[in-house]
Amino acid sequence: MPLDHQSESAQVRTLPKTGTSTPAAWFSPEHPSYKWWVTVALMLGILTQGLNFGTVNVALPSMMTSLQAEVETIQWVITSFMITRTVVMPTVGWVAAVLGPRTFYLLGLLLYILGSVLCGLAWSIPSLVVFRAIQALGAGPLFPLSMALLYEVFPVQQRGLAMGIFMAGISIGPALGPLIGGYLIEHLNWRMTFYMNLPMGMISLAAVALVLPKTSRQAYVSLDKIGLLTMIGFIVPFLLALIQGRREGWDSSYIQTLFAIAMVSGIAFVVTELRLKQPLVELSLFKIVPFSAASLIFLVSTMGEFASSFLIALFLQRVLTLTPYLAGQLLLPGALVWGFSNLISGRLADKVNNRLLVSLALLMIAGAFYRFATLDKASTTTTIVSLFVVQSFARGMLQSPLINVLMAVLPREKMIMGSGLRGLMNGLGSTFGVSMAALFVEQQQAVHAIGFSEDQSVYPIGTAEALAAAQEHLRLDGEWDQLSTKTSLVLRDTMLEEAAVLAYRDCYLAIAGSSLLSLMLALFLATPQRRR
Repeated sequence: MPLDHQSESAQVRTLPKTGTSTPAAWFSPEHPSYKWWVTVALMLGILTQGLNFGTVNVALPSMMTSLQAEVETIQWVITSFMITRTVVMPTVGWVAAVLGPRTFYLLGLLLYILGSVLCGLAWSIPSLVVFRAIQALGAGPLFPLSMALLYEVFPVQQRGLAMGIFMAGISIGPALGPLIGGYLIEHLNWRMTFYMNLPMGMISLAAVALVLPKTSRQAYVSLDKIGLLTMIGFIVPFLLALIQGRREGWDSSYIQTLFAIAMVSGIAFVVTELRLKQPLVELSLFKIVPFSAASLIFLVSTMGEFASSFLIALFLQRVLTLTPYLAGQLLLPGALVWGFSNLISGRLADKVNNRLLVSLALLMIAGAFYRFATLDKASTTTTIVSLFVVQSFARGMLQSPLINVLMAVLPREKMIMGSGLRGLMNGLGSTFGVSMAALFVEQQQAVHAIGFSEDQSVYPIGTAEALAAAQEHLRLDGEWDQLSTKTSLVLRDTMLEEAAVLAYRDCYLAIAGSSLLSLMLALFLATPQRRR
């Protein structure tokens, strides 16, 4: 299913041979500023989607009130989008081979805009869930296609910069989304968080249609129906099990059945794709060692990134008892630094050995989370923000050189397929990271709580001192009745809080350890000399 890039270049518009510079000439691939026009057009589409990521989470409480939904029901607004988008990403290479990257991008963006409008018109939770799935069908190909198109349009010596710009553009939406969404919800309503995609999306649609060259229609490549069905049979049950396992119980028959279906479908999918000459997803790309190593680092780092974001948000709200709005404000500087560091690492990726940059970034991430393990209830917000900024900077330094390595080792006609597989790793890693972090925190908190109850000498202060302090505190508050019972409850809550702090520390150390283990994979990130 290779993309006919030769036919694409044959179809592009050429500069007029006159000495004048016309508007049409500005958008010609031969014009020096062409790559920047493509960057602007694609970044508008990325920003349109990125903003919605941040605003929807903020709008969930308002949706629950407006549509009379419970917590267990409203989660499907997020779940349906995540699962559908993840399913679409691996198919990007095949669809782009049939339709062409330009047509595919325009159809995806148009479907995303249509889905956004439908979400704003939703009259019930079921309708909103369906419309979110439609929105995700359009959103799925946008990031992989944007990454591959930017990589292709920039010269070899600036492709690291292109990936830095791409990742920086992704960071803007989640950083500004909660602020914009909060304002729209407070002064208008939650539906505006979807309607706001319409004007920016239409501008991006027009810009991409104007700037990207038209391509000849590819010869039809037959659809691998068995591969498609087995892929869906693997991804959907697997993600459902990860998302619902905490609530349903990991040992419940429902979750175990989902995992069993995912395992059988996954094996069938791999066997089918490796045997076909024209598979839906070219798993043979994983035979390229640097690509496989970069993909695994992406999977592990994405798991750590989303797990840490989940843990930090919980730590700020549950341990430090901050409001969600204040917690979001504390995390904003880190999100902005993440975008800025992507630009730096992208520029460095064109000048410095990428394997060295990736290794240094992984060491920085490990060091940051080792320091995160020292946080407790007495930690100041300045300390927390500083650590979050450091780890965000480190993650930004990792992304661009890692993407550069992943794309550089692929044949030119396989870049979009490789970009889609990278998106699949991102989708699986994000879901798996959050689910495993939630499970690990619960388990470790229980372990530490049992340890406290069995050996009271591990309390930060002695048991007698703790009882006396709690009783004195209750007396000062006028709590004289049932003093011994209330004292026991106070000590129990204190024990659980301390156990929770230790559980968070264990998770941070686990993330630091995973970054150090990824250093071994970095040894296989040698970039072919011909691509450098």
